[in-house]
Amino acid sequence: MIVLTAGAGRVVQTIAGELAALPHPKRFLPAGAARNAVPGFELVAGGVDDASARAKALDGAEELVVLPTFDPRSAEAQAALVGEARQAGIRRIHLGSLIAADARSPVCLLRWVGSIEREVAASGLPHTIVHCAPFMQSLALFTRRDVRGLALVGPFRDVAFPWLDAADVGALLASRLRGGELTSVVCNFSGPEAIDFDGAAQRLEDALREAVRYVDVSLPEAQGLLEATGFSAIQIRALTEYWDYLVCGLVKPECCETAAKLLGRPPGTLAQYFASHAAELRAAA
Repeated sequence: MIVLTAGAGRVVQTIAGELAALPHPKRFLPAGAARNAVPGFELVAGGVDDASARAKALDGAEELVVLPTFDPRSAEAQAALVGEARQAGIRRIHLGSLIAADARSPVCLLRWVGSIEREVAASGLPHTIVHCAPFMQSLALFTRRDVRGLALVGPFRDVAFPWLDAADVGALLASRLRGGELTSVVCNFSGPEAIDFDGAAQRLEDALREAVRYVDVSLPEAQGLLEATGFSAIQIRALTEYWDYLVCGLVKPECCETAAKLLGRPPGTLAQYFASHAAELRAAA
């Protein structure tokens, strides 16, 4: 039995889609704003904030997969779930973390994720911790259409990221879940090439076959765009603070040999992702 606790959104849906192909029975324990089940998973009502729901989700389960949210309360609840895992009979824990996550980080999102990571290590259970680079799926947040046409709009200047397809994270975690080795793995995982937003706009233009430009905006403007999309104040603060930290160049995402070996194939490129999701990205704009 596999238990997945996560929020909502494209990254979670993509990773869960890879895990859904596994033959094991699966449960989904919602975190943050998530309320509905994901395909292939039995929904545990109540969510991770509810102690009784956590106990129900863990009952009879052997594998726990944690995908953090942009919410401190959910992070605390997911950390509590990890702390309860050993006594409940969980054999292994798998965490989709972020590169530079640290419980002592000045960046709130990295601190929240780092607190869960600390609990995973303290559990004494075999575990998988995957430090992920920025996700390709997140680019849909920056896709806009105005009177001039399509644009990627964000506060990223000329910084380049080795964008990571969340499907590859799901495939990596699935390989660990299939293997059953009672070992611990901590790895950094990123895409195959660092691409700035001008380059991302060009690749999106190639996939959509219409002009796409990159519009660099200030951090307050980016906050306004997220607010208009429906993000909460705390989510907006977490995301924009994290983006600002990335733009400063203090984080250098790189893919380690361990992650590459676990994936077992070359990670997907941004051009491949855009080609496969052109209609979705056009609709998101």
